Amino acid sequence: MELKLAIEQLYQTFSSLKKPTKIIEFECVCCLNKAGEKHFLETPLRELNEHIFGSIMESCNTIKMGNECYKYYIPRILELTIIENFDFSFSFIEYVYRDFAKFDYQNKFNEKEIKAIDNFFYSYLEQEFSKPKNERDESEIFNIAETGFNVIPFLEKIQQNKDWLEIKEGLNYHLHLQDTKWAESKSEFNIWCKKGTRQSIVKHLAS
Repeated sequence: MELKLAIEQLYQTFSSLKKPTKIIEFECVCCLNKAGEKHFLETPLRELNEHIFGSIMESCNTIKMGNECYKYYIPRILELTIIENFDFSFSFIEYVYRDFAKFDYQNKFNEKEIKAIDNFFYSYLEQEFSKPKNERDESEIFNIAETGFNVIPFLEKIQQNKDWLEIKEGLNYHLHLQDTKWAESKSEFNIWCKKGTRQSIVKHLAS
């Protein structure tokens, strides 16, 4: 499925859901204020940007991402992940997959919703890995796996790609970087590997 069609499928699938009426749980001088909440609740879905989602993800006073009230926003959250913008909110980039994983969509959503999200992730990876070597980012495989998406069918498909050995090298290099990052605490690396479906990637690369 083309990525644009996958995005539209997301909007159609989640279109019956209602907006929340509030997302702030308590006042905090450092976090999201009432004006920010008003903007989030009243701005048309497709006009919301990554900055407001990043603010919510960083705030201590909002209902945490992954709560049922945010399901309405899933199409826009995922659509924003594919926009290449050097001015993007750092907090959104840093936390989007981690916070999306809190939905636990593979276990808590209905079949139609799961299919729409899976189609989006698969289409996104197809686009990402059709890029030249110097433009693609192998780490996206591990990022998306954190959400619970099963990446193995995609990996099995791209093994037929003429660039597979280079892709596999890139995936193993990313694993090496993570292992090095947690060099002083092997347990932390193991925790990282076990998030979502990352462990299946590790096993697949080793087979």
